[in-house]
Amino acid sequence: MTLGFGALKKEDLLTLISYIMEKNRMPKFGVARKYAKDLPNYIGILKQNNIDAYEIGFAYGVPSALSEEIVESSKRYNVSLSGHLPFWINLGNDNEDKNINYMVSGLNIAEQLDSVIVFHLGFYNKKKFNEFKENIIKSIQKALNLSKTKKGILGIETTGKQKAIGTVDEIIEIIKSINTKRVIPIIDWSHLYARSNGIYPYSYQDFKEILEKIEREIGYKPSYFHGGGVEYKKGNEIKHISAKTFEPPLPHLFAALKDLGYSDFIFIVESPDSIEDVRWLKQVWNSPEDYFKDVLNRKTKTLSD
Repeated sequence: MTLGFGALKKEDLLTLISYIMEKNRMPKFGVARKYAKDLPNYIGILKQNNIDAYEIGFAYGVPSALSEEIVESSKRYNVSLSGHLPFWINLGNDNEDKNINYMVSGLNIAEQLDSVIVFHLGFYNKKKFNEFKENIIKSIQKALNLSKTKKGILGIETTGKQKAIGTVDEIIEIIKSINTKRVIPIIDWSHLYARSNGIYPYSYQDFKEILEKIEREIGYKPSYFHGGGVEYKKGNEIKHISAKTFEPPLPHLFAALKDLGYSDFIFIVESPDSIEDVRWLKQVWNSPEDYFKDVLNRKTKTLSD
């Protein structure tokens, strides 16, 4: 049996190949875990569990580089590596040198991995966002210039506490001002949900609205997300819980992502058993609408309790 591709014009054939490749792309689901000496072995364990990505948490400082053994393990097992900078960064204060040094160190790691280093912006410290927005922009630009890296990407994460800088609108403002794809948004859906005290995003339309807004404002689809379940109180994240709680309802998010043509992205799961949650979320991704009834039943039960 022949497919008859020979009858196609070259440009039509290239379009067909591109379409097939796009349709077959799958998101990479991964986990987050602190930097430790056993990373090469842990990457092998992730592969055994069909985990596609691993965000390394640098809780106590950033090394000058990762060992070649770690990098080779990620290549051998085809597990994408990224990183998360320490939570000590606070671009809402005047400690500019320390903040910039962390970002430069992170960019060096991101360069080595040809990947992303994620970080939080810090805290308002009783100030309004506009009072320190320019300082944030200047610090990030300075870090990019000092690092002398070419490929490493800084990812600014949305936050889950009222006192923490990092709403969707704030991150959009910063990214538009810096205007380089080496600074991207990291949308943590659990953080957005906690910050709204479990109100938004909830529906399919809520998630779709946020995705469309970001793409419209920055000019491209965001490609790196965090998610899972979250416990919250008074608009503040308390702790990560299982994604199976539907807090927030990730089936609604996945349906929106699919309808908007998202397929090539990283989704880092943060929960007490993130490997199990990744397994489950991969099933949800295949057919998110099948889980809509479970979301509704969960909400109904919560309201009746």
